[in-house]
Parts: sequence; structure tokens; C-alpha cells
Amino acid sequence: MSLHQKLYCETTGCRMAYVVKEIIRSLKKRFQKEGINLTIEQFFILNILDNEDGLILQELAEIVDRDKSAVLRHIDGLEKNHFVTRVTDDEDKRRKLLLVTKQGINVLEKARSVDQQLDKEITGKVENIEIKEFEDALSKMYKFLND
Repeated sequence: MSLHQKLYCETTGCRMAYVVKEIIRSLKKRFQKEGINLTIEQFFILNILDNEDGLILQELAEIVDRDKSAVLRHIDGLEKNHFVTRVTDDEDKRRKLLLVTKQGINVLEKARSVDQQLDKEITGKVENIEIKEFEDALSKMYKFLND
């Protein structure tokens, strides 16, 4: 059965959305199985905060393209689990910088390992040349959509 027959999709975007949804569903199940106390959204946020030193809530909301209140709920959950902390900016006392804690780094590394394993399993079913062509096509689509 082809993806088209299964999903009743005619467009690349629709097909990609279904595949992404299945990857996220699989990742959630694996996080649960491994005892990783993160939502997928929190996993994305931790990845961003780990790669961007000292973001404030507004900057993070812009990166994830969500309103501040939605991002704040995720940050509150991360802070409750001691994965993220808010510290006052030395240069501007009104600003609160979001930083990943040691505990946050540990859970992030575990989650990344699960994510990488799933990625290997998915891409293991596809030839390397096909993966390269797919990544090139995704890059072109992304560039087109952001120009």
C-alpha cells in the first residue's frame, strides 16, 4: 500500500505531515518506555536552549513560533522538573535568562539518544543516496518557503 492510498493525500506537505506525526508518536512512546519525563515540545525547547546560550522567553517564543504564554507553560514544566532555570541577566535586571541545568542536560542526552536510535531505524530502511536526495529536497523546500 502506498502512502497516497493510506493517507488519501495528494500533496507533499500533507504526506510529510503524516510522516512527522508518526515519528513524533513513536518518539513519545519511546520516551515513555525509557522513563524520559519530557513532552516532545519540551524536548525541542531543551534542544534550542542547549544550543542558544541565555535566551529570554520572548526570543524562545519567536524561534518556536508560539505565543509566550504557550511557551511559558512548557518552561514552567521544565523548571518544575529542574531541567531549566531562570536567572537574572547581569546587564539588565528585568530580563530572565533561560538556562539548561545539569539535570536538564542529562535528560536531554538520554532523549537525544532515543531520538538518534529511532532515526537510525527509520533511515536504515532507505539507501544512503536516497537519504541525501531527500535532505537536499527538504533544504530546497525550506529555502523556498523562507524566501
